[in-house]
Amino acid sequence: MAHKVKGSKQYRMKVVRHRPFAGTLSVVGMALLLLGTSAAAYYAGQYHLRRGLDQKTLAHEQAVETLNRLKRENEALRLRVATAEQSLTIGERAGEKVREELVERESRIAELKQEISFYRGLMAPTDGSEGVSIGRFSLSHTADPRRFQYKLLVQQSTMRHSVVTGQATFTVVGDQNGEPMRYPLSELSLQVDNEKIPLRFKYFQNIEGELQLPEGFVPEGVELSLKSSGRKGFNIEQRYGWLVQKS
Repeated sequence: MAHKVKGSKQYRMKVVRHRPFAGTLSVVGMALLLLGTSAAAYYAGQYHLRRGLDQKTLAHEQAVETLNRLKRENEALRLRVATAEQSLTIGERAGEKVREELVERESRIAELKQEISFYRGLMAPTDGSEGVSIGRFSLSHTADPRRFQYKLLVQQSTMRHSVVTGQATFTVVGDQNGEPMRYPLSELSLQVDNEKIPLRFKYFQNIEGELQLPEGFVPEGVELSLKSSGRKGFNIEQRYGWLVQKS
């Protein structure tokens, strides 16, 4: 009968490779990870900062882009009008619709130009006008086809705080029975009794009322002039086409 021999317990042994740089590599890896995270956070912050540009500047750029697009479309409409007038097959109603669309777009272009002028006037001026500018100008229909409502806004840049004094002239130009004619606003509007309209304001001044066109007079535009009461000051001249907005 066989007998089992009792002895000491046997242990298995395993050879492990010695890696003296493992700890160092771990530290370097963590440093690179931290550096990469910081760089990502920096660029993300820069990205959000660029997206948060000043809203007035963005509005100005968008207005300029819209103005350029409408100008291109306006030229295309002019070509359509010319084609419609020369064609014998197009209907009168279709041609009139194109003309109305053209007038509407010209009115929109005029509004955009005034918006751009308004934004520029609020910012620091560089045109030597001492911060004074024409903010807005518009003409609107009334129930009388010969009577129109006018609105003129004269403003000073927000960078300046002095009182502005001077005078404005408002002249309607056009054709009277085949001859060039000019009418100062004082001859057309009951709200104005002098050819030279006095200006005195710190931030802005509104000049508005109604004007009545004489019979036989065909208006072509409006000439506006702003002059300072001092020797050295603003002297602004601007001409607008006779574009009447819908009331």
